[in-house]
Amino acid sequence: MCGVAGIYAPGQDVLADMINGLFQMQHRGQDACGIALSDGERVRLHKRLGYVRKVFAKRPADDFKGFVGCGHVRYPTQGSNSRANAQPHIVETVAGPRMALCSNGDITNYHKVRAELEQRGVSFAGSNDGELILRHIAWNHFQGGMPLLDAIRSMQAEVHGAYSICLITLDRMFAVRDLHAIRPLSFGGSHGRWVVASETNALDINRVDLVGELEPGEVVEFGPQGMRRFPHPDLSALRGDWDGPAHCVFEHVYFSRPDSIAFGERSYDVRKRFGAWLAAHDTVRGDVVVPVPDSSNAVALGYAQASGLPFEFGLMRNHYIGRTFISADQPLRDDGVKLKFNPLRSVFKDKKVILVDDSIVRGTTSRKLVRMVRAAGAAEVHLRIGSPITRNSCFYGVDTPSTDELIGNRMGLDEIREHLTADSVLYMSVEGVRECLANGQNFCMACFDGRYPVPITEAKQRPGC
Repeated sequence: MCGVAGIYAPGQDVLADMINGLFQMQHRGQDACGIALSDGERVRLHKRLGYVRKVFAKRPADDFKGFVGCGHVRYPTQGSNSRANAQPHIVETVAGPRMALCSNGDITNYHKVRAELEQRGVSFAGSNDGELILRHIAWNHFQGGMPLLDAIRSMQAEVHGAYSICLITLDRMFAVRDLHAIRPLSFGGSHGRWVVASETNALDINRVDLVGELEPGEVVEFGPQGMRRFPHPDLSALRGDWDGPAHCVFEHVYFSRPDSIAFGERSYDVRKRFGAWLAAHDTVRGDVVVPVPDSSNAVALGYAQASGLPFEFGLMRNHYIGRTFISADQPLRDDGVKLKFNPLRSVFKDKKVILVDDSIVRGTTSRKLVRMVRAAGAAEVHLRIGSPITRNSCFYGVDTPSTDELIGNRMGLDEIREHLTADSVLYMSVEGVRECLANGQNFCMACFDGRYPVPITEAKQRPGC
């Protein structure tokens, strides 16, 4: 999970708007960020480790300006964080930097494609999916002589997995989506000013109206000839056995900010329906509904409204602490839980608490939270989860590289309840999640049901997007 953004606005300096867009998506990646800009003569790049507000506290250089740009906030799906793997990536030619690209997702045949490119003499600075995609496109375009759209189509035919891409040249911007549209990518604008982003809140902050999401396999070009859409000419030949979109359901479960529209629905509304489903299938009558802030707030609100129980913010969150799920290693997650939440004892004392969370992946955070709520005086703690049991690894951009880390893979439901020290645990069913979505058949739920839309041909052994 990362965040990508792009702006095309002839006659304007887009740096400030790029920074604003990335800041809106800081929750999608906390380890590194970067922006590439073109002024029509040269592509310039600035990327560093750290938050957007740190990396772009001021203009990196007086000449760091441009009317077209792409940017990225990075969450590494595995491995150490490094500047070489930060995005965007840039292509140097004899005439100077001519192209930059950033991507969100994971490539499932990375090593195979990289080996083929290296045999052609292509060199790599890091081990990142976005760099692989860029090198593939650039080699076919600059060395192979393909028109840029053809080079992108060649990449789509040979590179498998999840990718939502923003690519810039000297005077144009391209948005590209994988064949199953696994990760979100929207665009909006008019009158020559266009914005592309992983989340629609980045469009909102930049004062443009949403036009829509890219279709599976679609390429959209923004340039001197205006906005042009290029649907994929033959998706069925490349998709394999999975016929249709395979949107990542975890975007609605956890990743997307609730004010963003992903896959045609606002995440806030979807999460409220998740909560209502839980309430309708619950046999326990509690005294109070409490969310684990912030991604489960709407789930808990939906539960409370459907059940008629009072809704309370019983866990006070320190918003200066990052998202513990996407911390790089377990000790950081453990420390983050202690620093992140503090219980409001008056909410919990002598109450049957319905504690609502969006998901349980490893179980470490949930166990600590249940104990925290008990220590605050709760008579009972009933854990309600706004997603099904996570049993399988994700290979499309989520940090679940090993099934050994997943509590849902290692334990049955009673064992999970006992391990978490909860009085009861209720998950959603896979069918229930599909019922809560407008087009539930168009979602990838491999982390829950093991059905992978794109074949996994390689082990996950390197940093992803």
